[in-house]
Amino acid sequence: MITGACLCGALHYEVEGGLERLMHCHCSICRKHHGAPFASWLVAPVDGLRWRTGEDTVLEYRSSEARMRRFCGTCGSVAPTAVADRMLVPAGNLTGALNPAESLHMFVGSKAPWHVIADDLPQYDEAPPGWRTVEVKRPAESPSDDTIRGSCTCGAVTFLVRGVPARWLQCHCSRCRRGRSAAHGSNTFYPLSQFAWQTGHDLVRSYQPPDAARFMVSFCVRCGGGAPVGRDNVPFVLVPAGLFDLDPGARPQAHIHVASKAPWYEITDSLPQFAELPPG
Repeated sequence: MITGACLCGALHYEVEGGLERLMHCHCSICRKHHGAPFASWLVAPVDGLRWRTGEDTVLEYRSSEARMRRFCGTCGSVAPTAVADRMLVPAGNLTGALNPAESLHMFVGSKAPWHVIADDLPQYDEAPPGWRTVEVKRPAESPSDDTIRGSCTCGAVTFLVRGVPARWLQCHCSRCRRGRSAAHGSNTFYPLSQFAWQTGHDLVRSYQPPDAARFMVSFCVRCGGGAPVGRDNVPFVLVPAGLFDLDPGARPQAHIHVASKAPWYEITDSLPQFAELPPG
């Protein structure tokens, strides 16, 4: 049996029945909602999902006429959502052998410019055959050549970064996978002097697991989209790379916590890999 849970543990559910597809979605809305390079959705029959706890605490945001975005109001993890007669379950929150009938990449035409797809899975510029959905794109603007704007799913939370990040790491730890509801996190680290909130800072909610010394996630309470993470007495801001409106002009530097990697995801690019944290 496949089980799923959000980062804080308020949401628990089970997935049974025929697992039809594992779809890696590269649309800009999924990137912003998860704060990740792409979203990985397990497609199952609607009656294949059974809630254990927390369904009544799930918050919702309608990103288009056809699509509702659901999330945990405590930690921001993406929650399962029904689309027509199918259930989309975020694979990053699941444990157990997935073994879908097929896996693929969709909306590759909108892929983040800094993300490399290096596997052999089928790729579709838009929706795959048999999947009726149209991408919703939000306009992306940048104030100047060396300043990039980032935003959440609904656009209420916006911020600016200047220059390139001090570090950019693809994190495969279980907290990042559950917090971002994705195959892995993609975390950029900007010095405070290179970061500025623009709008919606009051809409940002943060969650830190009780047993975590440093780990924290932030999200927009209106849409559940990712948000930058700032902590007291820390000289940098963690910006989930999926939030950038345009190319930030840098690229990921390494994969970390690979020992905790999701069993259904293979690392196929050429970046250095570290079982835990990199040296230094």
